[in-house]
Amino acid sequence: MAIEKSEFPQNQNTQKSVDLDIHRQEFQILGIVLQHPEKIDDIADSLQPQHFSNSRAQMIYEMLLQQYQTDNRLSRTKLYIQLKKEGIVNDPDELIKELTSGYIALSELEPAIKLVKAHYHKNLLLQAAKAIEKTVLEEDMNIDDYQARAQELIHQATNEVGETTKHIYTMDEALYQAFTAYIERKHGEIDSGLRTGFMTLDKLMGGFKKGHLVILAAGTSMGKTSLALNICQNVLKRNEPVGIISLEMDAVEIIDRMIISESSVHGWKYSQGETNEEEDQRISKALDSLHNLPLVISDERGLNVSQIRARLRKIKNQLGDLSLIIVDYLQLVSLTDVNQNESTARQIGKVVVQLRNLASELECPIILLSQISRSFSARQDKRPILSDLRDSGNIEEVADSVIFLYRHAHTSIGAREKAREEGTENHAEIIVAKARTGSTGAVTLLFEDVYTRFVDPENLSYEGMMPNG
Repeated sequence: MAIEKSEFPQNQNTQKSVDLDIHRQEFQILGIVLQHPEKIDDIADSLQPQHFSNSRAQMIYEMLLQQYQTDNRLSRTKLYIQLKKEGIVNDPDELIKELTSGYIALSELEPAIKLVKAHYHKNLLLQAAKAIEKTVLEEDMNIDDYQARAQELIHQATNEVGETTKHIYTMDEALYQAFTAYIERKHGEIDSGLRTGFMTLDKLMGGFKKGHLVILAAGTSMGKTSLALNICQNVLKRNEPVGIISLEMDAVEIIDRMIISESSVHGWKYSQGETNEEEDQRISKALDSLHNLPLVISDERGLNVSQIRARLRKIKNQLGDLSLIIVDYLQLVSLTDVNQNESTARQIGKVVVQLRNLASELECPIILLSQISRSFSARQDKRPILSDLRDSGNIEEVADSVIFLYRHAHTSIGAREKAREEGTENHAEIIVAKARTGSTGAVTLLFEDVYTRFVDPENLSYEGMMPNG
């Protein structure tokens, strides 16, 4: 590789030997980036410029990231021109040739990134240790203050600051952006929120906003997955791309539910293959209507948030964009990438925070399904409330919206019998308990159990007013 020997001075010192090896790993990563530019998203997702310990490697990596952000592609010629202009290396042409001539297996990428990041984190810890030593030697504090300062330094060393740039606005700038967005909404130039397809719910909430985390919670077997999939189908029919992370059902089960809902064929008959000719025609028509809709499903179980994030980035790249994400469901998200020494509630709370950050990063709403605690069963009024989420971390604080699904007839045998008498057996309350930008309240949908489908009476009335043909 055309890098001056002075850049990697040979020294018997162990630390310098380690640094030399890490520097070579860093330049190897740059070679992989240039030889496999399609991997830039995966690399940039896990490796930031500050992770490089060699200043030249860091600057070259920053140049490549800037290229990709500006042009959506990498150019060796543009890199050569910039290297020559900046004078970072003596012979940029030779450096690029060395980086791209030798074959570097993609299998070397992940180990190299791990080594570079581990070295970075070790250096942070060493710096923190030196800062603690300096504090103890030079500052006069009591033991509690020393301990607090040490904990702060260690926390800073082990928790990297987020990479997202914080935007700062003057009052005039913020007013201008707010008023411009208002005018665009008023004239219908931008969508004020992603519509669920259920008219009464959309009127109440105003749709799901980009970057928002929406919690859809209910007790067991209330139909939260069915409602989420119904919303998914409504969104897909507008040709808006959807990604589903299913940690419980496999992809075929999900599609089966969509076919049953779309074809209005009894779910049991469909599952047993006992449909008649007319029903088979409806199924065929449903397959045609669902064909080629922009949906991608990941049905691998046991994913943690880091893996979910990676999957969704790939899904977004595959579809070109994402209008909606569904994660089914919170309690099945693996906690392997959060602090195992904390309580389960705190670990789940951190998962919720990370998913909200992910919604913001991907610029689309995430519907996160969640179970609720069984504390509601002891109440006379069993409608879910925000406190029923407290066993699941800090959901009610972090989420932008919280929606509960409640079917009274499903709570007991007595409730079911009474609902039958009143003709409300298929009524489902959609309770908006929190809405950061919309209204709270409740609406009633009808649940058609055999079709795993929710129906909005207002949609039916609107469709009934439409002329035939």
